[in-house]
Formats: sequence, C-alpha cells, structure tokens
Amino acid sequence: MSTRQFITRRSLVLTAPRRLEWIAEKLPTPGENEVLVRTRAGAISMGTELPHYRGISRTSKPRPYPYMTGYESLGIVIERGAAVSELQMGQRVVSFYGHRSHAIIPEEKALPVPDQITDRVALLAILSCDAAKGIHKVRPKAEEAVLVSGAGTMGLLTVFLLKELGIQYIDVIEPAEKRREMARQFGARRTASSMEALPKDSYQVGIECSSRNAAFEALQAMMAQGGQICILADGNIEPLTLIPAFHEKELHIVGSSDGLDYRKHARWFFQRDPGRLQLLEQLFEHDVTAENLSNIFEDLVRQTLTAIKVFVRYDPNQEKDILLQRESI
Repeated sequence: MSTRQFITRRSLVLTAPRRLEWIAEKLPTPGENEVLVRTRAGAISMGTELPHYRGISRTSKPRPYPYMTGYESLGIVIERGAAVSELQMGQRVVSFYGHRSHAIIPEEKALPVPDQITDRVALLAILSCDAAKGIHKVRPKAEEAVLVSGAGTMGLLTVFLLKELGIQYIDVIEPAEKRREMARQFGARRTASSMEALPKDSYQVGIECSSRNAAFEALQAMMAQGGQICILADGNIEPLTLIPAFHEKELHIVGSSDGLDYRKHARWFFQRDPGRLQLLEQLFEHDVTAENLSNIFEDLVRQTLTAIKVFVRYDPNQEKDILLQRESI
C-alpha cells in the first residue's frame, strides 16, 4: 500500500455544435521530463474557436466529437518531474493545453514567463509567434510598403511585430474604427475602412489576417507588380479566391500556420519595450471567469458580446471541486 497525491482536473470539451461540457478526470503524477501546472489564465481565440464552436469550421479532416477546446493557457508549476532542469516550482509558464484547470506538459513545451510580464501579454506569445512566422515568409524590407487586411488579433499583432522589425510603411484595411485606432497605436502609418482610401498598385507585401474573401480580393487588387502576399488567417470561415489581378500582376502567395520556435520567439517577444508590450493588453476587451465559459461562447456567437479577444481567469477560490486530494492505492 502506498499513498500518492492526484489532481482531478476539469476540461471544457465540445460534444456537438454549440454544446460544451466540463468533464472531470484524474491526472497521474508528471513524468520525469514533465511538469504539472495549475491554470491561472487563458484566452479565447475568435478566429479559430468560434467556427469550431458553431460547427462550421472548414478543415481538411473532420474533427470527431468530443474534442478539446482552446489552445492558449497560462499556468503555475505545482509539481516537477525528476529530470526537469529549468522550470521551478511556482513559476508561470505559457503552453497549448486549452480550457483546462490543470495540465501535465513536457518541459520543452512550456514557455517560461519573466516576472515583469503580465498574464495578458504572456498569453500573446503563442499567436505573436504564428504572426512572426508569416512575416518571415515574405521578409518585407524596411523601405517596402506593407498592407495588412484585417485588424483583429492576428492583424494587430502583425502590425506590432512589423514595427518592431523596423518596417516603417505599414497600412491597414479594417472597417471598425476602434480597431483602426489600435492599429495606429501599434505602428500603422495609415488605416482605411476600404481600399478606395489607399494608393492602388503600390504595396510590395500584403498580409491577409481577416479570414474574409472580400478583404483578400481587395488585398490582391492593391498589390504592386510581382508583390508577395502571406495568408495568416486560418481560412476556416470562408473560402479565399484569386482574382484576375493575381495573374496579371504575377503575385506570389504563401500560407502560414503555426509558429516556428515558440520558446525562442517568447524570449525575444518578452524583451520588447515594456511600454510597447503594455499596448497589447487592450486586445483583451473582456475579462471572464472559466466558470462562465460556456455562456461566453454562446454570447459571442449571438453577438450579444463582441471582443477582439477574451481573457479567462481561473480563480483558485472557485475550484473547490478540483483541489488537491489524496487517494490510497
């Protein structure tokens, strides 16, 4: 007979379109190269999670129900495997395990968060790495004009990163005035609600972040001869089509998805100017508790709640049913 500790964690799974359920499961102790974390915060990704929730996401392979929700999580290390060398007890880390109260993750999949970095900024390390990969694919030069379509989370992070990389001529197409204002704060030179207000045929680089075909077509129309476009949007909302300008201008178009090296990017990202990083916190337009996540998803779909991004708090005082327990084996 021996006594060991276990955690009963809760995970938010999608069991059918617009049907979420918290499921409970016992976690083993972490392996020698793993850490056990208690979730402190998370985020809702509008472009990816809402289509999944509605059951309309366009994917190459069907996702069988039930499946896990979310992928942006920040937790506190509460247990370490024997071979874990870098992460310390009580340390904050960002990882990809979704809307869960606890998780066991390999040490190399955890992004350490410096003390001076807020939880909100830390959570943006994942999507900013994805945006950085797309930028890397088209490699804009400092003197080239870049046009970004869409100023949601991906578009605004793209503007922020382009500015950090020394790109001076960044323009944005976005219908919402509040988001255009954010784009200007993040470093955009000009913003417009439609392409008519921007110079046509003058952009060497375009970055598509809207997931909307109308915006993608406008982006193609605005490009200079031989220009490059990176599609950062997942394309899971509606098909994106090529217009005659694609052939006439001999445009180059590439897609981009997950980031290259999340740990390396996080170290660079967290070293940006603190004042600039603080600007990014305004992306989180709503602050909710994990207990209300099911209602929040429905509110977002019905548009009784709108947001660029939602910050999710996990309050330990509300987790009495998932506290540390003891079991005799």
